[in-house]
Amino acid sequence: MTAKAQYQLKEGNLPDEVSILDYASILNTGKDDLGINSIIKNLDKFEFKPLSGKFGNLGFTNNNYWVKFQIQNTLDVPVLYYLLTAEPVTDNVNLYLLGNNSKIELQKSGDNLNFNEKSIANRKTVFKIELEPGETKNAFIKIKNDGEKNSLPLILLSQQKMLEHTYFDQLIMGIFYGILLVVAITYFFFYFALKDSAFLYYTLYVFFMGLCQFALDGFYHQYIGTGNSWFSLHAVIISAILSCFFFGKYSEIILEIRQKSRLIYKLFKPLYIALGLVLTCIILFPDFLKYSYPIINILTVIGLLLIFSSIAVILITKQAIDIFYTIGISILALSIILAILMNFGIFPEDFSTDNITKPGIGLEIIALSLSMANRIGILRNKKEELQNIALQKSEEMNDIKSYFLSNMSHELRTPLNVILGLTAIMEKEITDADLRLNCEKIKLASNGLISSVNDILDFSQIEKGLLQLDNNNFNAHEVLEKLANSAKRQTKDKGLMFNFESTLERNVMLLGDSVRLEQIIHNVLGNSIKFTSEGEVTLKAKSTITDNTLTLNITINDTGIGIPKEKLDKIFELFVQTNADNKRKYGGFGIGLTIAKALIDLHNGHINIISSVGHGTSCEIMIQYPIQKIIDKAANEYPTDEYDLLGKHILIVEDNPMNQMIIQMMLEDWKNTKVSIADDGAKSLDLLKSDDSIDLILMDLQMPVMDGYEAITAIRSGLTGPNNTEKPIIVITADITSETKDRIYNIGANGYMNKPVNEELMYQKITEALSAQIIMPTNLIQSA
Repeated sequence: MTAKAQYQLKEGNLPDEVSILDYASILNTGKDDLGINSIIKNLDKFEFKPLSGKFGNLGFTNNNYWVKFQIQNTLDVPVLYYLLTAEPVTDNVNLYLLGNNSKIELQKSGDNLNFNEKSIANRKTVFKIELEPGETKNAFIKIKNDGEKNSLPLILLSQQKMLEHTYFDQLIMGIFYGILLVVAITYFFFYFALKDSAFLYYTLYVFFMGLCQFALDGFYHQYIGTGNSWFSLHAVIISAILSCFFFGKYSEIILEIRQKSRLIYKLFKPLYIALGLVLTCIILFPDFLKYSYPIINILTVIGLLLIFSSIAVILITKQAIDIFYTIGISILALSIILAILMNFGIFPEDFSTDNITKPGIGLEIIALSLSMANRIGILRNKKEELQNIALQKSEEMNDIKSYFLSNMSHELRTPLNVILGLTAIMEKEITDADLRLNCEKIKLASNGLISSVNDILDFSQIEKGLLQLDNNNFNAHEVLEKLANSAKRQTKDKGLMFNFESTLERNVMLLGDSVRLEQIIHNVLGNSIKFTSEGEVTLKAKSTITDNTLTLNITINDTGIGIPKEKLDKIFELFVQTNADNKRKYGGFGIGLTIAKALIDLHNGHINIISSVGHGTSCEIMIQYPIQKIIDKAANEYPTDEYDLLGKHILIVEDNPMNQMIIQMMLEDWKNTKVSIADDGAKSLDLLKSDDSIDLILMDLQMPVMDGYEAITAIRSGLTGPNNTEKPIIVITADITSETKDRIYNIGANGYMNKPVNEELMYQKITEALSAQIIMPTNLIQSA
């Protein structure tokens, strides 16, 4: 022993607390697990090195260490001291004392033991040293850890001082962990009240951070995991991983990282993956534990760097930031960085981690709790803002719904175009009466489906208040006659009588929306037929003319099931039928009368329904229209008794192969008609550039590569040559909205047709356009 290798207890110099680090030396035996006998026998061969500093920091290690020192009692009385050695979470610490009689006294501690197996039942790694008068003892301490950070304070405490330390620890630690528990429980209840995940993440962070400290301080081993179970031995690292994860998720929400910096938000994901991999490796590979402690420290620093980068971005972009959170994270970062530097043995050696982490965590929790309290106020203030956002979202959903309905209309009309087109072609080619009757039924069912699609679209427009009427010249008698013919076929199939009476003059032209008039009557008449099982349905029409205005009176009577009086006031509401079973029995969406009422109101008209259960219903409709003078149309130079285009060349621009086939079959069935096809707008431009013989273009709107809008604009702007800028373009589309009509006329289309294509109407549109070469949109509206 050198002069400084022995600590002497002298008269008048009995300390209550003293560090003996300067009197101790240490030996690192690496992976060699040597016993006490080997150490004593080869003492001269081993190179023990001095221990320095206040806490003998060993850093992260899983090596075997031996510490030796000598202590002498020079007094005439026996003395007793307690020796504080390694960290509370050190796996195994054995103290071997050799007295004057050369007998070896063994004391054990460490969390690899059951708590009741410790020589001193204390959370700390503490041993008892007793010295007789004049006795000298050589002490050898064997330290073994699993990779955690370790330090060797080597402090001697008198019995009085040990008692004071114990009570002081109980007070301070009780306050510390009590605050953490109260904070965790409080904000856990706030989470259930506010349903804000930030409160849940903050609660879990506080809980697992507190659990980590609870395990580091040895309380977990003392009170909960008193054995040496797997979780007890891994409580520190597992709780550290989980606290890092939940603090990251909590910070993401508080700083709104996802919204304010997508890059930093994406960088958090690899961090979480790394934490998950470390946890997985700890579970699957026991030897990985020694690497996990430094890795978690490094990942913690990376997480802090990401958080401070987010704060920097927020400050640079001059966005609002929670000052309490910023203060809390700054305190936490300073504490963690200093603790990590100490863990790696870098800086400083004169402080313990308890001196840094406990006050730092306490101040951090206070600041972050103030931040969460502030968030409660922010959430309350945002309530109105969230309501406004909800309203805006509702409006956006209505727009999405309208888009969906419009797209649905397009997708339904495309196959219906094929069905009706092929049916019309078959009807012209077959002579068998039964087959022709079947074709009529197909057409009737398809037209019913089209009507339902129109009702759905109109329902969307009614909800948004955007339903509008067109102004066209039309013959009211022709509209009613068309509806009557359709109703006659439907009633015949049901075995009903149908009567049609009209006193309208056949040659009177009115100005208004004939499509909407047809829809009104179709919906009401369809209801009468639907809810009538026997008897008859009658459609009556009469008119009166006053000051160039025609008042149209329509009456529809049936002998159906009738409507109860209490239901009459609600019959025009959405999705209302007189009985819930009617939806299953009679079908329908329940919006027909609602749409009819809305359209009648747009006409400033009137509808009245009188009904009696079991006796039928009578519906009276009154609408006024201006009488329109006959406008001279351009002379039609093409035959009206047959389909003959006299050698004209028609270009079909359509991406759907089935629609191409139907329109092509119709046109090629006409006399003296040449047909070309382009799959999209871009190909149509190429054809127009290379072929000057094209006389008219039938243009679809929704196509890949280049849609119809772009193609029409390109043609009218001269991109296909000056000879094509005035060529007639008739749009054939499944989109029936008024916005689409306005748009295609504004960009230069000459005509408009809905899918499914009606061959007779298509011939009329094509021949009128070819006769005039170009029909201006205003003239088209007047003469449609």
